Amino acid sequence: MDKDTSPPIIELHGVFKHFKIGKEKIDLFKDLDFACNEKDFVVFTGPSGCGKTTILQIIAGLTRVNQGKVKVFGHELDNFNEESLALFRSSTIGIVFQLGHLIETLTVLENILLPVELAQRDERDYEKRAWDLLNEFYMSHRAHSLPRMISGGEYQRVAFIRALILEPQILLVDEPTANQDEQTKQAIFRKLTELKGQKTILVITHSRDIFPQADRIYIPSEFKLREKNGIA
Repeated sequence: MDKDTSPPIIELHGVFKHFKIGKEKIDLFKDLDFACNEKDFVVFTGPSGCGKTTILQIIAGLTRVNQGKVKVFGHELDNFNEESLALFRSSTIGIVFQLGHLIETLTVLENILLPVELAQRDERDYEKRAWDLLNEFYMSHRAHSLPRMISGGEYQRVAFIRALILEPQILLVDEPTANQDEQTKQAIFRKLTELKGQKTILVITHSRDIFPQADRIYIPSEFKLREKNGIA
C-alpha cells in the first residue's frame, strides 16, 4: 500500500497533559492532535521545557495522558496494563533517552542485550547483531566495560545501539547529538540518515544538520504542536 494512503501508525487525538507541582497545575498540552505515517522522519525542536520530551514519552507509553487517545499501530495505549504495555513497547519501539539510562552494574554488551531479555527473546539470536553495531559505532573495545568506565560520548553511543538491537519499527530519539563529541555526532547522524525511509523516526533536536532529513518539523507552542516551515 502506498505510504501516503496508509493509516497513521502513531495517532494522538484530543490529548490533554498536565503536571502538578504542589497544589499548582501546569498545563502542557490541550486538545492536541498529531499523526505520523509509517517511515516518516519527524523532528521536534524548540526551547527547553516546551514539552518535546513529554511527546516522545506519551508515544512510548512512558507517560499517561490526562485525557485523549494515544494509538500506536492501531492499539490504544490506555487499554494495556503496565506489563503488556512494556512488552508491546519493547517489541515495536526503540528509545534513546537524552541521559542514556544505562544500568551501571551491567557491562556495555549486557546493557545492549537487556531489551532482548525484556522482550523474552533468545540472546543468542542477537549477539552477532550486537557486535556488528558495536563495531559500526567504534565501541567493540568497550563491550566488557561498565558504564562508569566509558566517556559521555561512548555512553550515548551505547544507548543508541541498545535502542536498535531489536530492529524496532519506531525509533524515538531525544537530543542524540547534544553535548557529544564529534565522533559520536557523526556516528549517530550517519545512522539516522541510513535509517531514513526504513523506520519511523521521531527526533528531538536543535541540530540544524538533522533538519534536512525531516519530512516535518514541529515546535510545541500554545499547548499544541506547530509545524515549522522550512529548515532555516
